[in-house]
Amino acid sequence: MADYFKPRGTADILPDAALQWQYVEEMVQKVFATYHYREIRTPIFEHTEVFERGVGDTTDIVQKEMYTFLDRGDRSITLRPEGTAGVVRAFVEQKLYGGPLPAKLYYFGPMFRYETPQAGRTRQFHQYGVEVIGSDDPRVDAEVIELADHFLRAVGVTSTTLELNSVGCPVCRVAHKDALVAHLLPIKDELCEDCQSRIVRNPLRILDCKIDAHHPVVESSPMITDHLCDDCAAHFAAVRNYLDLLEVPYVVNKKLVRGLDYYTKTAFEFVEGSIGAQSTILAGGRYNGLVKSLGGPDVPGIGFAGGIERLLLALAANGVSHEVPDEVEVYVMALSNEAHAMSVNILRDLRVVGVVADADYTGRGLKAQMKTADRLNAKVAVLIGEDEVKSGQLAVRDLSTREQILVAQGDTVAKILNILQS
Repeated sequence: MADYFKPRGTADILPDAALQWQYVEEMVQKVFATYHYREIRTPIFEHTEVFERGVGDTTDIVQKEMYTFLDRGDRSITLRPEGTAGVVRAFVEQKLYGGPLPAKLYYFGPMFRYETPQAGRTRQFHQYGVEVIGSDDPRVDAEVIELADHFLRAVGVTSTTLELNSVGCPVCRVAHKDALVAHLLPIKDELCEDCQSRIVRNPLRILDCKIDAHHPVVESSPMITDHLCDDCAAHFAAVRNYLDLLEVPYVVNKKLVRGLDYYTKTAFEFVEGSIGAQSTILAGGRYNGLVKSLGGPDVPGIGFAGGIERLLLALAANGVSHEVPDEVEVYVMALSNEAHAMSVNILRDLRVVGVVADADYTGRGLKAQMKTADRLNAKVAVLIGEDEVKSGQLAVRDLSTREQILVAQGDTVAKILNILQS
């Protein structure tokens, strides 16, 4: 029995499972690069006010879920609960707005939220995402959504539904907020404690509440799409038109709101039905006021984020696997202490030219080492015993034909490459 255990809501990603993670990360880099997005890496922790200002101090993330602590300088520090605020902070601090716009960025890495752990939701989780900062063109909205659709299909998730909405802007949200508050106030006492405090400060969040969203009065609430200003309505129509041109299917969900305060105009989610309650596999939207709120110029932005854990659940549920066998190309067998010096040199020379090679480090006999070579699906075995040490020649065995020859040590790599390429 182990004396130490991983913290609740975390996971050990063992080598076999890590191969799936590596596949996803490689696909993020490959697919996003084809759209000319460039990687950005930001700190895992930020000053707390970055998230209070960027995510919104009325959100569940800020009020309930952040890992926040004082460092030794009595500064309030928070482990990042999401990626956008940190990327925008970097955009402003590093003055990326002085370069070509829009800045098209992507990221992936760990995030942290104090939530009740369940399938697809952990306290340390991992996200990939994109941010496009510096353009309000609806073609950008369509590109970001089409990129998300392309990526999900490329990794093997083909059973998603794209839900789309507009959450308006500060101009048109005033009228909607007034109508929403008037609609909900008569049932205020029937709402959960959180929603009772939201009803005046941030009533839109009530529509996204896990407890009250299905209350009959909440379900019949006025929709933001009925209060869009002319600019937001035109923008939403243009986004839908471009998605139609790109042949990206979607459904308009007028009840779709995003849980973070910075969203404006376009909001979207990709929903996948095989992973249970955690059905949103990727989500995003516009945040046209966020850069300014974090001290930068008034430039618009849009992005999305997806959870790697949920993506892997969806892949498994759909029977999609990208596991890579644990195998080597060459297995080097040193059969005596004197042979060890020759073995480390040949291993180095093989690896330098890109050959996957390994050896036994436990002192097992030839028979046991040959079994390991077979288990690892090695194509070539190099045997170094006392005779090979004395002669300066190595025994190279082609494991597919069982043909074995003696090769001068200096010619061994070339000979092995010939066998591997034949």
